[in-house]
Amino acid sequence: MPTMTPLPLADIRVVEVGTMVFAPSACAALADFGAEVIKIEPTGKGDLNRYYHTLPGLPVSELPYTFQADNRNKKSVALDVKTAAGYEILCKLVARADVFVTNYRLSALGRLRLTYDDLKPVQPKLIYALGTAFGEAGEERDKPGYDSVCYWTRSAIESQLFPVDSWLGTFPYGAGDHPSGTALFGAIMLGLYQRQTTGRGCKVSTSLLANGAWANATMLQAQLAGAAFAEKRHRSRAYNFVSLHYKTGDGRILRLCLLNSERDWPRFCAAIGRPELIDDPRFAQLNERLNHMQLLVQIIDAAFLEHDAAHWRWTLEQFDIAFAILPTYAEAASDAQMRANQIIVPLEHPQLGSIGTVNSPIQVQGCEKQRPTTAPELGQHTSQVLQDLGYSKAEIQQLLIKRVAEQFSGEAEKNDE
Repeated sequence: MPTMTPLPLADIRVVEVGTMVFAPSACAALADFGAEVIKIEPTGKGDLNRYYHTLPGLPVSELPYTFQADNRNKKSVALDVKTAAGYEILCKLVARADVFVTNYRLSALGRLRLTYDDLKPVQPKLIYALGTAFGEAGEERDKPGYDSVCYWTRSAIESQLFPVDSWLGTFPYGAGDHPSGTALFGAIMLGLYQRQTTGRGCKVSTSLLANGAWANATMLQAQLAGAAFAEKRHRSRAYNFVSLHYKTGDGRILRLCLLNSERDWPRFCAAIGRPELIDDPRFAQLNERLNHMQLLVQIIDAAFLEHDAAHWRWTLEQFDIAFAILPTYAEAASDAQMRANQIIVPLEHPQLGSIGTVNSPIQVQGCEKQRPTTAPELGQHTSQVLQDLGYSKAEIQQLLIKRVAEQFSGEAEKNDE
């Protein structure tokens, strides 16, 4: 049985002054590998993502699930950093930290004295990690931006999709923030590696716009190379059948993906029960298939309607054809392949019992990640962290009375016992 190595970031301290998903998701990955992450939240409401599960149209639940996945294994400190005393506490935390992570807007960081230039004197070896919407340069550097407008729209990914007027919704909540957060995690690790070799701290950064462009790099490269783009067509006039969606006999949606036409064409024809198409002069060669694509799509449509999704799942697997049945969220959350690869992992919740949560997408052989915990209540660890900084109980009480800091009452009552 292999010996599990210690968590690789167990000696790393992180101070997070982040909001929503982008920066917090990077810190969740750091915490997964053992880093101590202290999340600084504004007193009163805290991180707005605590409440975004109540937005109209999102799945209804008492659990703040939008906050859970990105804030497990963290300590929450509610602090008013606009006050002198609150800023002093933050600087004390930074002074003993390895990493500072934020995705606050540039103007806010300036007002709060939380820029890299502000914090570098406090901790010269600090890795300062900044996630922005549009980057740090240019006229739009301080515009408000979220993944919906920066990652998906400005990168031109949405330009590839159509028709806009019939969309039932938009990209899922945080679907651009999470890959961007993974990039920020990578930047932090690169900064830590550089510090290990040079002994110096540094600033690392990435943006939603940069990550959206990277996600859409192939099509942007086509434009940069002067390629001629094909007109958008309705499915009935598709250029190729290989990546279309098809309906099965029981009304499920099947997504097909055939990239090696020379290899895949004969076995695909056999799989759908149309072996006669293999040598049909209208379809036998790629150029002829392209010339008769509208008819071919109609033939394939009719074939998939003959059987249900279970039949096609078994058959296409037997013929080694790449495909996916569009899952419901219930099916995705219980996906055996995700469970086998620890993409969905167990979470013990104090109210809901044994549920699951989504793991960060990085694995290290021989290293078992931190077991996910319930995301902290606002200010759950304020008193504990202040005590660790050397504040007396009387001093902490004064900070709470003056509303410089806030302690979650449930935790306070627990500490008094």
